Amino acid sequence: MSDLSGTQTQDLVAILDAEDFTQLFTASSPMRVSVREEKKATRFQVEDGSERSDHVVRLATEVAIDLMIEDEDARDGYEQIRQAWMNNRLVIVQTKVTSYESMLIESIPHDEVQELGGAISMPIRLVEWSTVTPQYGTLPPSKVKSKKQSDTAKGGQKQTTEADAPTTRKASVLYGVFN
Repeated sequence: MSDLSGTQTQDLVAILDAEDFTQLFTASSPMRVSVREEKKATRFQVEDGSERSDHVVRLATEVAIDLMIEDEDARDGYEQIRQAWMNNRLVIVQTKVTSYESMLIESIPHDEVQELGGAISMPIRLVEWSTVTPQYGTLPPSKVKSKKQSDTAKGGQKQTTEADAPTTRKASVLYGVFN
């Protein structure tokens, strides 16, 4: 879409595919966008009773977009959004001031009311998706108590064994003392 001066204009708010950056859900019109970027300072009391903070936890970004899908596109527009939600498709939310990458559509409620005619209102909610990959491997023997525990990759399944009579008796005595 271009204006009379020949410069390109684009949507101020757009939902883009995270892999190929194509615009998604073009049948819908964003009516309102609300973004929550938050962090939380850890708090703890010290000996004199005062409160201290020494660490900050960044919370996942949340974006709420109120979409309007027009009459003729309502069924197809809704189904496109629903498929992205069902397939856990990651998207980029581009707003007037910045872009939010790796966003997952978390909820897709919709309202069908007489005042809207055949159009539907969809206040969708997205949350930042961050994948953590566990790391496995060999630790140097100096970092573990027992040498056989230094390789987590070769651990395999562990089998339990029954406790012997003296151990069972000690456990019973301790159980009786503390309970």
